[in-house]
Amino acid sequence: MTEQEAIERIHSVYPTGRKHGVENMRALMARLGNAQNALTMVHVAGTNGKGSCCAMIERVMREAGCRTGLYTSPYIERYNERIRINGVPVSGDLLARLVERVWPAVEACEREGVHITEFELGTALAFVCFAQEKVDVAIIEVGLGGRLDPTNIIRPKVAVITEVGMDHMQYLGGTIEEIALEKAGIMKRGVPVVLGPQEKAAHGVLLAAAKGLNVPVVELHPENMVQTSRSVTFNAAFGGERMKRLTVGLSGGHQAGNACAALGALGVLRRCGFRIPQDAVRRGMADVRWPGRLEHFGGVILDGAHNDPGVRALCAYCDKWLPRDKVVLLTGMMRDKETDRMAERLSGRVRCVVCAQPRVPRAMEAGELAQAFARHGCRAQAVPDAAQALCAARALAGEDGMVLAAGSLYLIGEIRSLLRREKEFSDVI
Repeated sequence: MTEQEAIERIHSVYPTGRKHGVENMRALMARLGNAQNALTMVHVAGTNGKGSCCAMIERVMREAGCRTGLYTSPYIERYNERIRINGVPVSGDLLARLVERVWPAVEACEREGVHITEFELGTALAFVCFAQEKVDVAIIEVGLGGRLDPTNIIRPKVAVITEVGMDHMQYLGGTIEEIALEKAGIMKRGVPVVLGPQEKAAHGVLLAAAKGLNVPVVELHPENMVQTSRSVTFNAAFGGERMKRLTVGLSGGHQAGNACAALGALGVLRRCGFRIPQDAVRRGMADVRWPGRLEHFGGVILDGAHNDPGVRALCAYCDKWLPRDKVVLLTGMMRDKETDRMAERLSGRVRCVVCAQPRVPRAMEAGELAQAFARHGCRAQAVPDAAQALCAARALAGEDGMVLAAGSLYLIGEIRSLLRREKEFSDVI
């Protein structure tokens, strides 16, 4: 099986399925020897920040000398990004071998009327890969929610819940309390939970859930925060010690809260016997990278702010670092998001907008999105094709301006691929 055949096989299964808990995942992993039970894991849920938090934990553990596995979603450019060993996406050959190994179990489940979904298959591939590669620690990001997510068959050493906000309401509930309760579903008796910064309503639900399970709760808060346009520095506690002037190599003040959640998880792993010295924490946090999250590509900034909490964080960054008259927004969003609210927040912070259309069925039409910005007094034009939209945005920004590409991660992936190919070409010539 080739890499392309493997990816086509992955995409050939049910995109989504009817959920009755995590029974599908249990049935699939039972046929694969329950590979997940051999792993030492960190489980991370949340509406925003969970990917960045996972990346921070992974990078520090690697600096501490551990062999790491990282499972995240969605991918930005290539499917292989979802499964990483020591920070590197799995090779095409390894992905093909994993699919060959797991596919007979998928077929066996199908014969019994158990319809494995694409995300369940991807999760199984990650578990089998991490067991096969004998990682010391695997960091597992929840896909959607928590309680019914396929990743929730694991028993980790520590669970983390980053910021809970309004997103995926059609699946998780229409209030912040209902969504928080779904996220709290990853809590398990005897497993400490780390809470990132939370809105008051979500915080109350999470604390009540932890109390009901008699789960130890860890909460850390950044102090004396100082930002640059490319990083954030702050003081925080770690494992009973005080860390001063800890720098995180990701943009935006919200990353300090994500970093504190990561520190909480690292502290629990330390108590479990892992050797994680402060210098490993400092190096890992400073060197962490996470594509598509306020990522700078020359005169373009990429940010996958695709829900209201994410857009609020992006707006805070704009207010501090991006002068309104210098910024052209390049955006594309999904129909099932709060697009009007996001358009309202962003309209007053950019000079004009170019609306593209991500190449997925759920994408909002570029013209419809442009109308949403126009309703809020922002000059907007529709250029559905991503490459043409990037050219249009650059032309509007001019030499002294900045293009802010923000919205759906599907669009961010398309733009990032274009920018990366440009850079590779310029490096060659």
